[in-house]
Amino acid sequence: MLFQVVKNLVKSGGKPKVTRAQMLAAVPVRNSAVTWAREARDDRPEVALLRIPRRSDRFGNVIARLFQMPDSRKLELDEIGSDVWEMCDGVRTVEAIARSICDKYRLNRRQSETSVVAYLKNLHERNLVALTVKSAAAVSSTARPAATSGPAKGTGGSGGRSKRRRA
Repeated sequence: MLFQVVKNLVKSGGKPKVTRAQMLAAVPVRNSAVTWAREARDDRPEVALLRIPRRSDRFGNVIARLFQMPDSRKLELDEIGSDVWEMCDGVRTVEAIARSICDKYRLNRRQSETSVVAYLKNLHERNLVALTVKSAAAVSSTARPAATSGPAKGTGGSGGRSKRRRA
């Protein structure tokens, strides 16, 4: 068992594989160090403006002094990104966020899921959100049942004929 886990990690480059069901069941949580507010910009709808603090450890302070860096940097999100950011409250799942975006912006379900998952991965890589995963039992109970492994009758299987091997 342990060997199989290590083998899969090595194959995937050290990153664990996350299934679609696990990702949709994950709950995104905003980084508590990041402050944000909704602000109106010109003729556009309100967008989220994030204030991301710089590193405050010894190394960060030395670099900040050398390069005269500000204490924080600002990041402005677009309209959809602002809605996703606001819904990352630690309560809603990725699937619920995707469904909400689907309804609000009239996207099909697959488009909204793909966009929201890609956007949350991007925020996660920037350490702006963390994705918490429910237990495996909870994920498997919300996942769809697996299809049968063989072809159904009349779907182009062997058709009742045996396959003969040519010599």
